Amino acid sequence: MPHNNWRVLILGSKGTLGGQLMKLYPEAVGWDREDIDVLDDASLRAKIGSLGFTPDAIVNCAAFNDVDGAEDRPDRAFALNADFVGELAGYAKEMGVPLVHYSTNYVFDGVQGEYAEVDAPAPLSVYGRSKLRGEQLAAASGARCYVVRTAVIFGPKGSSDLSKKSFVDIMLDLAAKRDTLQVVSDEINSLTYAPDLAAGTRGLLDASPLPGIYHLTNSGGASWFDFAREIFRIAGKNTTVLPVPSSHFPRQAARPPRAVLLNTKLPPLRPWKAALAEFLGATSPPGPAGRME
Repeated sequence: MPHNNWRVLILGSKGTLGGQLMKLYPEAVGWDREDIDVLDDASLRAKIGSLGFTPDAIVNCAAFNDVDGAEDRPDRAFALNADFVGELAGYAKEMGVPLVHYSTNYVFDGVQGEYAEVDAPAPLSVYGRSKLRGEQLAAASGARCYVVRTAVIFGPKGSSDLSKKSFVDIMLDLAAKRDTLQVVSDEINSLTYAPDLAAGTRGLLDASPLPGIYHLTNSGGASWFDFAREIFRIAGKNTTVLPVPSSHFPRQAARPPRAVLLNTKLPPLRPWKAALAEFLGATSPPGPAGRME
């Protein structure tokens, strides 16, 4: 069946990534928090059962993504990022359908700097530990589960009121109010454009490789400082960006100093600067050859 005709069940469908996936799957069923409390196992099972059909795949974009907030609410973080993932993988196994679940570069401690899919995790925060536990429960379920690790998602904001603004929007908002910004220069991550991640996810489901862990980000890495400078360069802003150490902005959760994800299993996505240029309207979208279809 052609991928765009797949009847995929997308959880977290009104977030930044979920919204892009809904565009790629016109036949998808999308649920967000107003549709279902995913932590209510009985209700979730009943709602899935009431679909009237077996979805071709389940894609889980629901997560507890407040990295600092997880330090104060570890029970909530583990419930949504771990226990729920295990339950959902169980449903997927029962139905005989693949599950895509997203994880993070924050499962690593950042000492090694660059990480392939096979490298050993060592999370520094409650958030990182909860996401790693979700990976482990998904694997233990025996379901055909694709754990997609990604990092620093940016793109059009989701339609949900609770959809978080991306770093790009935050920087542009701040630049409208201030001439000079201080931005952290000693934390380096991969960056990921939501439409590219959605297209990469569809490519993964189409290819149907062996279940396991896959890294999927735009190529290259950048500090927040590098990212901000490129945003303002492309947007034509004269904002002065000053590099500061992460210690300048004390936060509850520890972050890895350098956690760039190496994609060794899937077709590479374009460089993050090219994706950022498209998002900011500096270039036209690439044709089919520019996407991983």
